[in-house]
Amino acid sequence: MSKTTMFFIVLALSLWNVGLAAQSIWQSVSAADIVFEYRITADGENLECKLTGETTGWVAVGFNPTSVMRNANIIIGYVNIGGAMLRDDWGNSNTSHVADTSLGGSSDVLIVDANETAGQTMLHFIIPLNSGDTYDQPLSAGQSYPIILARGANGADNFTGMHADADFATINLLAPVSNEDNALIGSPVLSISGIYPNPFNPQTTVSFHAPKHEEVLVQIFNQRGQLIHTAKQQASRTENKYVWKADNVASGKYQVVLSSKGITASKMVTLIK
Repeated sequence: MSKTTMFFIVLALSLWNVGLAAQSIWQSVSAADIVFEYRITADGENLECKLTGETTGWVAVGFNPTSVMRNANIIIGYVNIGGAMLRDDWGNSNTSHVADTSLGGSSDVLIVDANETAGQTMLHFIIPLNSGDTYDQPLSAGQSYPIILARGANGADNFTGMHADADFATINLLAPVSNEDNALIGSPVLSISGIYPNPFNPQTTVSFHAPKHEEVLVQIFNQRGQLIHTAKQQASRTENKYVWKADNVASGKYQVVLSSKGITASKMVTLIK
């Protein structure tokens, strides 16, 4: 793959001809020997991303920069023997970036999976389309955005090393199928309809839609991307409820992630003690 190659793919979809659940299709762009795959999750509130680069060091994507990397929401990470390390950064100049938390912002990235295999680093993560953080760029379905793709040298397991290659690309965010459309085509969706109360203490109820008789995996992650709770629930009807009891969990923000048959839905909750 040429290091200067950049291409943009938009996959058109007729929802009436294929019974697609309420989740946008995977799309892909490539630049600087990095493949970036992305789709909006079923709830319409998050962007699920897979970043695969030809390196054993760090890989990164920066969303909607205004000049080079300035004002870009940058997700950068690497894999080492300790596992995956991801950081939510902000492009504070044309040539530098810092962690959102160092500026008084929040870390709004959820690690789903990561690996380093055959000279490639792959990071699978989820970010909110609009986190509300000053140091994140809000994104909207139906819009196109410039992105930066960059990778570090082999073995550069850090957040600050010089890039071995970087280039620009463009993404186009396709909206997921609405619940109404999905009902018409006869395929109930996996989506979180609400979490109440939120903020909560000591328990909250996750209401979600899922096809009947489908097993749903419930996972809850802290802001470091660590899995702190997992459970499975069989969907018995279109509207289901799961109660999370957080008696032994510290105050903070947590990501509730539901998944079933390749479909993912997630929402943020806040525990206050």
